[in-house]
Amino acid sequence: MRLGSLVGLCALFVATAANAMTAETFYVKASALKRQGISAMLSSDFSVLKSEMEKAVRSVKAENVAAKAKGKPLYCAPEKVAIKSDEVIAEFGKIPRDRRKRLTVRGAWREIAMRKYPC
Repeated sequence: MRLGSLVGLCALFVATAANAMTAETFYVKASALKRQGISAMLSSDFSVLKSEMEKAVRSVKAENVAAKAKGKPLYCAPEKVAIKSDEVIAEFGKIPRDRRKRLTVRGAWREIAMRKYPC
């Protein structure tokens, strides 16, 4: 890989990390949507939060697969996991607010998965 490509890739990573949603922002927005009930699905925040959560789940799952291949999985969830939005919000709420402010959604989900599904 050429140096210019490497620098560009690093810049993209830093920009992406800087734009990552905090767990606190996610929690506040998700809690507000929960209060709206079924009409929450019409909110623009709904699709943003859904997308953010899907990215976090995919990323943490990929990290776990890689860790499992090395013999040290992060978490040991059953094959099929169904977690409802109320439970996701509650799990984010268990993380102290000061920590949620510093964690990304991905970081919070990683912590939640490790707590809920220990090996």
